[in-house]
Amino acid sequence: MTRLQLLCTGTPAPLAHRGGSSYLVQTEGETLVFDCGPGSVRRMLEAGLALPAIDHLFLTHLHYDHCVDYAYLVLTRWDQGVGQIPELQVYGPAPTAHMSHQLFAANGAFGPDLAARTLHPGSHFVYETRGGAMPRKRPDPQIREVEHGNRIETSGWQVDVAEVVHVQPQLTCLAYRLTTPDSTIAFGGDTAPVDRLTELAKGADVLLHMCHFINGAVTDERLTHCCSGHLDAAATARDAGVKTLVLVHLTEQLETPGVRERVLHEVGEVFDGQVIFGEDLLEVPTGTINMEPVR
Repeated sequence: MTRLQLLCTGTPAPLAHRGGSSYLVQTEGETLVFDCGPGSVRRMLEAGLALPAIDHLFLTHLHYDHCVDYAYLVLTRWDQGVGQIPELQVYGPAPTAHMSHQLFAANGAFGPDLAARTLHPGSHFVYETRGGAMPRKRPDPQIREVEHGNRIETSGWQVDVAEVVHVQPQLTCLAYRLTTPDSTIAFGGDTAPVDRLTELAKGADVLLHMCHFINGAVTDERLTHCCSGHLDAAATARDAGVKTLVLVHLTEQLETPGVRERVLHEVGEVFDGQVIFGEDLLEVPTGTINMEPVR
């Protein structure tokens, strides 16, 4: 059974109760994470997830609120895995490989740290005490840069890739459609309304869609041409025919008393499926939500 959990549902604006974007999927004995924004590793721990158990990481784009915990995840997973787990499989747009090199190469940002952890006798003692066997290798996440139209397939799931519209040409921004034996989940990433996302999400069980502002309250095209509001998300969900829409990438404005209720009401007027207002650590049903009263 596929399990979807929202790790972090916020934006670059720091909030105690919302980290940057990050979502967890467990399926077919594997653990996949989509985006790795600030606070996401801490949320993984709060969710009871052992970091060495994470197999695959998908990055929609390289804005820091979607990837700043990437280094933290790679280093902690590597350190706690003590040489007994496969390297993390990482997928993302260019220049994900360059970013990884800048972080983990010998002359990268964490080069001195990794030199100490692989060469110093005290680090050897800790490593062997945990069960590691010398020599200790440096972390080497396996990077696959992907682009529009690509498909990643394993024996248990597949991911289709579409480029969406956000902050090109400075950053390439992607959306992903995950198909498992029992569920289909579309991760919209950050995007303005775009047909490519509608097509990618066609008939999906769940669509996670950016909801960065209230349509009508923000009209400046500098924002509306690169991000989505609540009615944009609703229209995409309606046109794609998804079963459940999950509003994510939520700003503090949307939590003002009365505003959340307005957003959900207006979304419901456009999209007649199930609607969920995202919260950190919320587990999202991939099927029909049980409406039976609690007895």
